[in-house]
Amino acid sequence: MSAFGQIVLREWRSLRREESRLTVLAIIGPLVFALVVGAVYSHKKIVGIPATIVDQDSSALSREITRAILATETFALGQYAASPDEFRRLAAEGRSHICFVFPRHFERDIKAGKSAEVAVLVDATNLITGNVAVPTASNLLGSYSIGVDIRTMEKRGQGPDARVAPAAMPVALQTRSWFNPAFNSNYANFLVLGLIVIPVQLAPLLAACRAGAREFGAGSVELARLSPNPGLVAAAKCAAYVAFLWPVCWLTLHLPQWWLGLPMIGSEWLVAGLTLWFVTNMTLLGFAISCLTMDALFGSEICALLTMPNFLISGFTWPAFAMPRGLEIAAYLLPMNPFALALRKVTLMGAGAGDLTREIALLSGWSLLTATLALWGAYRLLRSGKPGQPEEAHS
Repeated sequence: MSAFGQIVLREWRSLRREESRLTVLAIIGPLVFALVVGAVYSHKKIVGIPATIVDQDSSALSREITRAILATETFALGQYAASPDEFRRLAAEGRSHICFVFPRHFERDIKAGKSAEVAVLVDATNLITGNVAVPTASNLLGSYSIGVDIRTMEKRGQGPDARVAPAAMPVALQTRSWFNPAFNSNYANFLVLGLIVIPVQLAPLLAACRAGAREFGAGSVELARLSPNPGLVAAAKCAAYVAFLWPVCWLTLHLPQWWLGLPMIGSEWLVAGLTLWFVTNMTLLGFAISCLTMDALFGSEICALLTMPNFLISGFTWPAFAMPRGLEIAAYLLPMNPFALALRKVTLMGAGAGDLTREIALLSGWSLLTATLALWGAYRLLRSGKPGQPEEAHS
């Protein structure tokens, strides 16, 4: 057999001798990643964009155009609202991404031969959603004409006489983009944030993923002498990482803002608080993984695998509501995404804490989970306190 073949067989034997879990991760990880990529974009196009309807005219014509809007596959009814001012809140809550405003006397002005505008407010923090919503709205409203609807008027007993003829004119469209004024070309506003949050998650996870594993053996005996309380041990070890990772992650988030001039509309204090909360959650999770696996290398592989799908289903490249239902749920349950979504709302929309109910609830859930896991890991670590060598000595 050639040297090439011998090396191939030797490598296969080495893989078989390795712990099976490492081999499984090496094989399953890329496959799962490929499946997630395919599933995220499986719908191929964005449909069902939640739309807010503000009908200040409440006329037969405005209701008819509303039905035409909602009859398209692009839009779905999100909510009726009394004022366009409600759209900012609905957009910040993730309940609407476009708003159609029919002004008072809309039908009367059309019948009088006057131009009447339908205002279209677009949440452009997600560029893909905005680029789909705006052309569809423009094509729909821009081509809508009372002249096309003369047959409907005839049914109402308003035959196509001289008084109706001036009404055969297009409905004017006025579009305003909110939260991302240059959305037609500015990808940085919404894309960069999603990318930057990935290392912000990885840093505390990887930094803490050896904090427990290296202590098994002689290290756990020393820790038990310092304190037999697993809660104190977990809190102290994680606090040591949070103390320097929080400012580092805060700086990481702000460097692209300073360099690219990205907007920061909301509260800096809220961003700092959310960053501290998220870094603490991820440090607790990294410590827990380290203690429960008792293996720093395997722990770091789990942390990397946990991070892989986050950006794909974070809603930054493809909106969560356009994903299959299972992935839409996963998009909100993964640890990075509540923080990433809250960060986008604060920086681009100027959202306050009251607008982040869902994100705060999810972050709270992760706090409870990671604290419980870290406590359990510290308990296992202290219970393992048998004389021996630290992990570095026998890894």
